[in-house]
Amino acid sequence: MEPRDPLPRIAVVNDVAGVGSIQARVLREAGYTVDFIDVPKPGATLPLYAKILILPLRLAGYVPIIRRLRRTPYAWLHIHFLSYGFLGVLAGKPFYLHAHGHDAHTNLRRPLIGWLSRFAMRRARAIFYVTPDLARFLGDFGDRSYLLPNPLEPSFFEGVTAPTRLEKLLLFTRLYPIKAPEVAFAATPELSKLASLAAVAWGPLTDRFREKYGRFVEFHGRVPHEEMPAVIDRFDAVIGQMRLGILSLSELEAMARGRVVFMRLDTSLYPDDTPPVANVDDAASLVAAVRRLQNDPALMARLAAEGRMWIARHHTAESHLRVLRSVFSRFDEGAAAG
Repeated sequence: MEPRDPLPRIAVVNDVAGVGSIQARVLREAGYTVDFIDVPKPGATLPLYAKILILPLRLAGYVPIIRRLRRTPYAWLHIHFLSYGFLGVLAGKPFYLHAHGHDAHTNLRRPLIGWLSRFAMRRARAIFYVTPDLARFLGDFGDRSYLLPNPLEPSFFEGVTAPTRLEKLLLFTRLYPIKAPEVAFAATPELSKLASLAAVAWGPLTDRFREKYGRFVEFHGRVPHEEMPAVIDRFDAVIGQMRLGILSLSELEAMARGRVVFMRLDTSLYPDDTPPVANVDDAASLVAAVRRLQNDPALMARLAAEGRMWIARHHTAESHLRVLRSVFSRFDEGAAAG
């Protein structure tokens, strides 16, 4: 039997919600030689006008990255966040782009950053996107775009004990308008009669909700991501986003920990394998769904178990790698081996 050729050396560039670093590890474990290169983001949380003011500082931080990408013999680059695709263009290497959300549904509509993103998208081998709702924002690039669900850290699958009663609820979503947290918070006066409530103080709407609903909801500060399995385990179920219709990272992580997720789900986005969540779309249906599961522990247990199995089908290292190899093999002979 002839020895296999070594798999290519590649670079995973930029980290978004920890996905880049997880992906780099997944590819290394599959036999690829992978350099993970994060991108400095000074002023990332500043308003747009402030970001423009510090643009020279940000550009200066990109120079050593571009130099490294040009000088290192990478077979290709995998770049997270569409607007950072210019790094691949300037590096002069083949590259893939990876869309995460804001870069697709918001940035592509903006004049300068939208133009910059499309300039890179036209030159990318292919474009990956993390949730099915993003497909419609990729427009003319649909024939080169592939759904690639985020892989979860192995720690989210370890030592799981699903709760048997619903007594503690976590509002587990960023407090941003696009997530419509006001829908869930509107239910908290009634929900607080049924269960204890907590929320993560994360996002520009935090102060408003704390002032209005603080007597019903306990607000907790953010914690390092590696502590999230333990945080989720303190609660019996979670309430996720109420507008987008998709499972973002918070909902996925909760399901992996055996927690039922209450959220608005657009089932048309998951035609082949619908996520087993408690699908609600307003405050009244949310309260009713919580009551229903409190009165039916068997249903709660079934949803929790089915949720874990659904995550295992779509959001493990193995499922992530299958999609990557399938696409890589279309461009590089031997890239799918291993």
